[in-house]
Amino acid sequence: MNTAIFIFMLFSCANSVEEKGAKKILKSSKGGDFRGVNIGDKPSDVVGSEEINSVYSMPDELVYRIESDGEDSTWYEISYNFNEAGLYNIQLEVFPKNETHLQLYKDDFIRHYKEKYGDCAYKNGYCEWRTLTNNGNSVNITLTDSIIVESRPCLKITFNETEQHE
Repeated sequence: MNTAIFIFMLFSCANSVEEKGAKKILKSSKGGDFRGVNIGDKPSDVVGSEEINSVYSMPDELVYRIESDGEDSTWYEISYNFNEAGLYNIQLEVFPKNETHLQLYKDDFIRHYKEKYGDCAYKNGYCEWRTLTNNGNSVNITLTDSIIVESRPCLKITFNETEQHE
């Protein structure tokens, strides 16, 4: 019996897949619209879902900075914005160490959203998806990489509610 348990545990560990790139940043395994939260959630829901302390907190905005884990010196910042109905806008800025890594992240995010929502519409240098959230709200997801912030390339992803459904 102990051998069977050992084999099961070994098989389970071998099949667990560590999230990387877009899925790791988006915490896809947590579900929700974005990192385990949903459009319409209250600030307390977002605070409860994030595993780090915010670097900026106001009643209508929470900002988190996630430092590099050492793999490629990429860090990112997330801004959650709220109105009276709850979370309505999420802005993610990913700061890879160079243009090569920027392109890798861009391709990975496009692949992730393409799998989830289909092809994007290319408009004025950015990629856009229009879809429904888990709560049935209409959102635009836009991705652009033509930004330089403090001499570092930046990939910007915005998840913005466009209308609410009752």
